[in-house]
Amino acid sequence: MRAKRTTAALATLLTCLAPSALIGTASATPTHIVPPPAPTPTDSGNSPAAPDPHPPRGGIGPHGEAVGGARLLSRRDVLPPHAPALPDDLTAKSFVVANLDTGAVIAARDAHGRYQPASIQKLLTTVTLLPLLPGTKRVTVSRSAAETEGSHAGLVPGGNYTIDQIFRGLLLVSGNDCAEALAQAAGGRARTVALMNRTATNLGAYDTLVQTPSGLDGWSQLTSAYDMMLVLRAALAQPRFIAYDRVAHTYLPAQKAGDVAPVPLWNQNEQFLTQVRGALVAKTGYTDAAQHTFVGAIERGGHRYGVVLMRAQRWPDDQWVQATKLVKWAAALPTGTAPVGRLVTPAGPPAPRPSSSAARARVHADVAARKLTRDTGGVPTVLVIVLVVALLGGATAFTARHLRAQ
Repeated sequence: MRAKRTTAALATLLTCLAPSALIGTASATPTHIVPPPAPTPTDSGNSPAAPDPHPPRGGIGPHGEAVGGARLLSRRDVLPPHAPALPDDLTAKSFVVANLDTGAVIAARDAHGRYQPASIQKLLTTVTLLPLLPGTKRVTVSRSAAETEGSHAGLVPGGNYTIDQIFRGLLLVSGNDCAEALAQAAGGRARTVALMNRTATNLGAYDTLVQTPSGLDGWSQLTSAYDMMLVLRAALAQPRFIAYDRVAHTYLPAQKAGDVAPVPLWNQNEQFLTQVRGALVAKTGYTDAAQHTFVGAIERGGHRYGVVLMRAQRWPDDQWVQATKLVKWAAALPTGTAPVGRLVTPAGPPAPRPSSSAARARVHADVAARKLTRDTGGVPTVLVIVLVVALLGGATAFTARHLRAQ
């Protein structure tokens, strides 16, 4: 009986020394709910006429960090010290201008404010689906895709097109029919939306929640200017995207289905791409809830600058003119101007799982050792182990002597 009490006391002592280490468990990993709640609808339509004028801010990462830096959490203009005034007639409720090569955020307004994206979300669709869909692959378009709501490139129900042709329709004329056709080619709308949300998270775009592949409004579907800058940077890393987006004019081929003639496609951003020095790519968007949105990139002085405008207006200057003025302003800042934030680097691939029980044991042992050191006030792990072994040995010897004495 006394031996059992001794063993129990020893167990209690060891538990007090390092409970989690001895049973091989780690502390809980913080969870991050992405994104914050969406605004309450004020209209029953698919494109609400009166969106919340103060949408919920994002900007908090999975471990509670301010994504891109604390200054970017401000809902006001954030500028470098001693910077000149921003260009006149900048109508966007939220914007970010950044150096895409260095990752420096040069200036921002409500960078993490969460707004409806409209069709600039098609950049995320492109970044997500390009690696999955070879350009020469042919697909037959369903009636549901061809007749989807909103802007159309002119896909025909039952028509047969290459992925290249559909991507051009997606980016040149913002075809929602093309977004739905690509989603179906990638395994379905639900799978595509899930993949887009995963891509956003992997890019560090924690303000973004996708509900449609086209950018058609959903009240839970929101993003931020900061997040769209991350998406723009990822899109520019894909040569196929650049090739599609810069085409001035092309067409969808004639189709026997419906006896349809070739459909011309003219780039909606032709003025930006042809009139702005160094213009690289651009995408616009519009819905009643989103108002006007814009994403573009311009090369100046050997650097690529990105601009995102959210909930903007096209007067007195069009969006591409506002964006160009903002890049000109940013590029004129003195060399060495301190950034107001940073573009986060994309998340790496998930750590490989241990391939054997021995590997898993090593992982648990490493976690246990680190926690053992932490729980014992920073005492080196090896000293704690020596102490535990000594206690075990002493207790065993004491128990043996005590039993012999009985």
